[in-house]
Amino acid sequence: MSATSGYFVVGTSWLHHRHPLTKLLGLGFVLLATFLLPSITLVLLVIALAGIAASAGLAARLARAMRIPAVLLASILVVNAFFYPGATDRLLELGPLAVSREGLTFGTISAGRVLVAFIASVLFLFTTLADDLLEALVARGASHRIAFVILSAVQLVPRMQLRAASILDAQQARGLAIEGSFGRRIRALVPLIGPVLLGSLIDVRERTFALEARGFGARPGRTAYRQVVDPPSDRWLRPVLVLGCIAVIVAAVTGLGRG
Repeated sequence: MSATSGYFVVGTSWLHHRHPLTKLLGLGFVLLATFLLPSITLVLLVIALAGIAASAGLAARLARAMRIPAVLLASILVVNAFFYPGATDRLLELGPLAVSREGLTFGTISAGRVLVAFIASVLFLFTTLADDLLEALVARGASHRIAFVILSAVQLVPRMQLRAASILDAQQARGLAIEGSFGRRIRALVPLIGPVLLGSLIDVRERTFALEARGFGARPGRTAYRQVVDPPSDRWLRPVLVLGCIAVIVAAVTGLGRG
Protein backbone atom coordinates (compact mmCIF):
# COMPACT_ATOMS: atom_id res chain seq x y z
CA MET A 1 0.00 0.00 0.00
CA SER A 2 1.30 3.47 -0.92
CA ALA A 3 0.03 6.92 -0.05
CA THR A 4 -0.89 7.67 -3.65
CA SER A 5 -2.67 4.44 -4.51
CA GLY A 6 -4.35 4.02 -1.12
CA TYR A 7 -5.99 0.60 -0.78
CA PHE A 8 -6.07 0.01 -4.54
CA VAL A 9 -5.18 -3.53 -5.56
CA VAL A 10 -3.70 -3.90 -9.03
CA GLY A 11 -5.82 -6.26 -11.10
CA THR A 12 -7.44 -6.94 -14.46
CA SER A 13 -10.86 -8.10 -13.32
CA TRP A 14 -14.13 -6.85 -14.77
CA LEU A 15 -14.64 -4.74 -11.66
CA HIS A 16 -11.27 -3.04 -12.07
CA HIS A 17 -12.22 -2.13 -15.65
CA ARG A 18 -15.41 -0.35 -14.67
CA HIS A 19 -15.38 3.43 -14.83
CA PRO A 20 -14.86 5.10 -11.42
CA LEU A 21 -18.20 6.94 -11.65
CA THR A 22 -19.96 3.66 -12.39
CA LYS A 23 -18.49 2.11 -9.26
CA LEU A 24 -19.28 5.25 -7.26
CA LEU A 25 -22.92 5.06 -8.33
CA GLY A 26 -22.93 1.34 -7.53
CA LEU A 27 -21.62 2.11 -4.06
CA GLY A 28 -24.33 4.73 -3.60
CA PHE A 29 -27.00 2.27 -4.68
CA VAL A 30 -25.79 -0.38 -2.22
CA LEU A 31 -25.65 2.13 0.66
CA LEU A 32 -29.16 3.40 -0.08
CA ALA A 33 -30.51 -0.15 -0.30
CA THR A 34 -28.70 -1.06 2.93
CA PHE A 35 -30.26 1.65 5.06
CA LEU A 36 -33.63 2.21 3.35
CA LEU A 37 -34.89 -1.20 2.26
CA PRO A 38 -36.24 -3.99 4.53
CA SER A 39 -33.71 -5.90 6.60
CA ILE A 40 -34.11 -9.06 4.49
CA THR A 41 -32.31 -7.12 1.75
CA LEU A 42 -29.11 -7.30 3.81
CA VAL A 43 -28.83 -11.04 3.25
CA LEU A 44 -29.18 -10.61 -0.51
CA LEU A 45 -26.64 -7.78 -0.54
CA VAL A 46 -24.06 -9.78 1.43
CA ILE A 47 -24.44 -12.72 -0.97
CA ALA A 48 -24.21 -10.42 -4.00
CA LEU A 49 -21.15 -8.58 -2.68
CA ALA A 50 -19.43 -11.84 -1.78
CA GLY A 51 -20.03 -13.08 -5.32
CA ILE A 52 -18.67 -9.84 -6.78
CA ALA A 53 -15.56 -10.08 -4.62
CA ALA A 54 -14.99 -13.70 -5.65
CA SER A 55 -15.47 -12.96 -9.35
CA ALA A 56 -12.97 -10.07 -9.09
CA GLY A 57 -10.39 -12.22 -7.30
CA LEU A 58 -10.67 -10.21 -4.09
CA ALA A 59 -12.31 -12.75 -1.78
CA ALA A 60 -9.11 -13.47 0.18
CA ARG A 61 -8.27 -9.78 0.63
CA LEU A 62 -11.83 -9.03 1.67
CA ALA A 63 -11.72 -11.83 4.25
CA ARG A 64 -8.50 -10.38 5.71
CA ALA A 65 -10.02 -6.90 5.80
CA MET A 66 -12.93 -8.17 7.90
CA ARG A 67 -10.76 -8.05 11.02
CA ILE A 68 -11.02 -4.25 10.88
CA PRO A 69 -14.76 -3.97 11.70
CA ALA A 70 -14.91 -7.20 13.73
CA VAL A 71 -14.75 -5.48 17.14
CA LEU A 72 -17.29 -2.84 16.10
CA LEU A 73 -19.75 -5.42 14.79
CA ALA A 74 -19.39 -7.54 17.91
CA SER A 75 -19.89 -4.53 20.19
CA ILE A 76 -23.04 -3.46 18.30
CA LEU A 77 -24.49 -6.95 18.68
CA VAL A 78 -23.55 -7.42 22.35
CA VAL A 79 -24.55 -3.95 23.57
CA ASN A 80 -27.96 -4.10 21.91
CA ALA A 81 -28.56 -7.70 23.00
CA PHE A 82 -28.02 -6.83 26.67
CA PHE A 83 -29.01 -3.17 26.96
CA TYR A 84 -31.76 -2.57 24.39
CA PRO A 85 -34.16 -0.04 25.99
CA GLY A 86 -37.68 -1.22 26.68
CA ALA A 87 -36.99 -4.89 25.91
CA THR A 88 -39.46 -7.32 27.47
CA ASP A 89 -38.87 -10.68 25.77
CA ARG A 90 -35.87 -12.19 27.58
CA LEU A 91 -34.16 -15.15 25.93
CA LEU A 92 -31.26 -15.71 28.34
CA GLU A 93 -30.57 -14.31 31.80
CA LEU A 94 -26.99 -13.88 33.07
CA GLY A 95 -27.28 -12.52 36.58
CA PRO A 96 -28.51 -8.91 36.44
CA LEU A 97 -28.19 -8.90 32.64
CA ALA A 98 -30.39 -10.58 30.07
CA VAL A 99 -30.30 -11.14 26.33
CA SER A 100 -33.53 -9.82 24.86
CA ARG A 101 -35.16 -10.83 21.59
CA GLU A 102 -35.75 -7.19 20.63
CA GLY A 103 -32.15 -6.22 21.35
CA LEU A 104 -30.74 -9.22 19.53
CA THR A 105 -32.89 -8.50 16.49
CA PHE A 106 -32.03 -4.81 16.40
CA GLY A 107 -28.33 -5.50 17.01
CA THR A 108 -28.19 -8.08 14.23
CA ILE A 109 -29.84 -5.72 11.74
CA SER A 110 -27.61 -2.80 12.76
CA ALA A 111 -24.44 -4.90 12.57
CA GLY A 112 -25.58 -6.27 9.21
CA ARG A 113 -26.01 -2.78 7.80
CA VAL A 114 -22.56 -1.75 8.97
CA LEU A 115 -21.13 -4.96 7.50
CA VAL A 116 -22.70 -4.41 4.07
CA ALA A 117 -21.59 -0.78 3.99
CA PHE A 118 -18.04 -1.82 4.92
CA ILE A 119 -17.83 -4.58 2.30
CA ALA A 120 -19.15 -2.31 -0.47
CA SER A 121 -16.78 0.51 0.49
CA VAL A 122 -13.77 -1.80 0.67
CA LEU A 123 -14.52 -3.30 -2.75
CA PHE A 124 -14.73 0.24 -4.14
CA LEU A 125 -11.36 1.16 -2.61
CA PHE A 126 -9.75 -2.10 -3.75
CA THR A 127 -10.72 -1.58 -7.39
CA THR A 128 -10.64 2.20 -7.85
CA LEU A 129 -7.44 4.18 -8.22
CA ALA A 130 -7.78 7.53 -6.45
CA ASP A 131 -6.20 9.47 -9.34
CA ASP A 132 -8.69 7.96 -11.80
CA LEU A 133 -11.58 8.92 -9.54
CA LEU A 134 -10.31 12.51 -9.35
CA GLU A 135 -9.94 12.80 -13.12
CA ALA A 136 -13.33 11.19 -13.73
CA LEU A 137 -15.09 13.62 -11.40
CA VAL A 138 -13.39 16.69 -12.87
CA ALA A 139 -14.01 15.49 -16.44
CA ARG A 140 -17.74 15.28 -15.67
CA GLY A 141 -17.82 18.88 -14.50
CA ALA A 142 -17.46 18.38 -10.77
CA SER A 143 -15.77 21.10 -8.77
CA HIS A 144 -12.04 20.51 -8.59
CA ARG A 145 -12.15 21.38 -4.90
CA ILE A 146 -14.80 18.77 -4.16
CA ALA A 147 -12.89 16.21 -6.23
CA PHE A 148 -9.72 16.97 -4.28
CA VAL A 149 -11.55 16.60 -0.96
CA ILE A 150 -12.74 13.14 -2.03
CA LEU A 151 -9.23 12.22 -3.16
CA SER A 152 -7.74 13.41 0.14
CA ALA A 153 -10.31 11.41 2.11
CA VAL A 154 -9.41 8.23 0.19
CA GLN A 155 -5.70 8.78 0.79
CA LEU A 156 -5.94 10.04 4.38
CA VAL A 157 -5.62 6.74 6.25
CA PRO A 158 -2.84 5.27 4.03
CA ARG A 159 -0.83 8.47 4.36
CA MET A 160 -1.17 8.51 8.13
CA GLN A 161 -0.28 4.81 8.36
CA LEU A 162 2.90 5.28 6.32
CA ARG A 163 3.85 8.37 8.28
CA ALA A 164 3.23 6.61 11.61
CA ALA A 165 5.34 3.63 10.49
CA SER A 166 8.23 5.92 9.49
CA ILE A 167 8.06 7.85 12.76
CA LEU A 168 7.86 4.63 14.77
CA ASP A 169 10.95 3.26 13.03
CA ALA A 170 12.80 6.51 13.74
CA GLN A 171 11.75 6.48 17.39
CA GLN A 172 12.85 2.85 17.79
CA ALA A 173 16.22 3.71 16.25
CA ARG A 174 16.59 6.32 19.00
CA GLY A 175 15.88 3.79 21.74
CA LEU A 176 12.10 3.90 22.12
CA ALA A 177 10.85 0.62 23.65
CA ILE A 178 7.50 -0.50 22.28
CA GLU A 179 7.56 -4.12 23.43
CA GLY A 180 6.55 -5.35 26.84
CA SER A 181 3.57 -4.67 29.07
CA PHE A 182 0.35 -2.99 27.99
CA GLY A 183 1.26 0.13 29.96
CA ARG A 184 4.60 0.45 28.18
CA ARG A 185 2.90 0.18 24.81
CA ILE A 186 0.43 2.90 25.77
CA ARG A 187 3.28 5.17 26.89
CA ALA A 188 5.00 4.53 23.55
CA LEU A 189 2.06 6.15 21.77
CA VAL A 190 2.71 9.53 23.39
CA PRO A 191 5.89 10.37 21.42
CA LEU A 192 4.16 9.03 18.29
CA ILE A 193 0.90 10.99 18.27
CA GLY A 194 2.49 14.46 18.23
CA PRO A 195 4.77 13.91 15.21
CA VAL A 196 1.98 12.15 13.27
CA LEU A 197 -0.47 15.03 13.74
CA LEU A 198 2.16 17.70 13.09
CA GLY A 199 3.46 15.83 10.05
CA SER A 200 -0.09 15.55 8.66
CA LEU A 201 -0.59 19.31 8.96
CA ILE A 202 2.74 19.97 7.25
CA ASP A 203 1.81 17.51 4.51
CA VAL A 204 -1.47 19.36 3.86
CA ARG A 205 0.40 22.68 3.69
CA GLU A 206 3.00 21.31 1.25
CA ARG A 207 0.35 19.75 -0.99
CA THR A 208 -1.59 23.03 -1.04
CA PHE A 209 1.50 24.98 -2.17
CA ALA A 210 2.29 22.32 -4.79
CA LEU A 211 -1.24 22.46 -6.20
CA GLU A 212 -1.23 26.25 -6.37
CA ALA A 213 2.13 26.22 -8.15
CA ARG A 214 0.68 23.86 -10.76
CA GLY A 215 -2.40 25.98 -11.42
CA PHE A 216 -4.87 23.75 -9.62
CA GLY A 217 -8.39 24.84 -10.51
CA ALA A 218 -7.43 26.70 -13.68
CA ARG A 219 -10.32 26.12 -16.07
CA PRO A 220 -9.26 27.69 -19.42
CA GLY A 221 -7.27 25.25 -21.51
CA ARG A 222 -7.00 22.66 -18.76
CA THR A 223 -5.63 19.29 -19.86
CA ALA A 224 -5.31 16.02 -17.97
CA TYR A 225 -2.13 13.97 -17.81
CA ARG A 226 -4.12 10.73 -17.73
CA GLN A 227 -7.24 9.56 -19.52
CA VAL A 228 -9.75 7.33 -17.75
CA VAL A 229 -11.19 4.65 -20.02
CA ASP A 230 -14.99 4.66 -20.17
CA PRO A 231 -16.22 1.31 -21.57
CA PRO A 232 -19.40 1.45 -23.69
CA SER A 233 -21.19 -0.87 -21.27
CA ASP A 234 -20.70 1.65 -18.47
CA ARG A 235 -22.50 4.35 -20.43
CA TRP A 236 -25.80 2.49 -20.13
CA LEU A 237 -25.04 0.96 -16.74
CA ARG A 238 -24.77 4.35 -15.03
CA PRO A 239 -28.34 5.45 -15.96
CA VAL A 240 -29.59 2.07 -14.72
CA LEU A 241 -27.85 2.65 -11.37
CA VAL A 242 -29.29 6.17 -11.13
CA LEU A 243 -32.79 4.78 -11.75
CA GLY A 244 -32.09 2.10 -9.14
CA CYS A 245 -31.15 4.74 -6.56
CA ILE A 246 -34.33 6.68 -7.34
CA ALA A 247 -36.40 3.50 -7.05
CA VAL A 248 -34.91 2.71 -3.63
CA ILE A 249 -35.70 6.23 -2.38
CA VAL A 250 -39.24 6.06 -3.71
CA ALA A 251 -39.75 2.66 -2.10
CA ALA A 252 -38.56 4.03 1.24
CA VAL A 253 -40.74 7.15 1.04
CA THR A 254 -43.85 5.21 0.08
CA GLY A 255 -43.39 2.73 2.92
CA LEU A 256 -42.06 -0.25 1.01
CA GLY A 257 -38.64 0.28 2.56
CA ARG A 258 -39.74 -0.26 6.13
CA GLY A 259 -38.55 -3.29 8.01
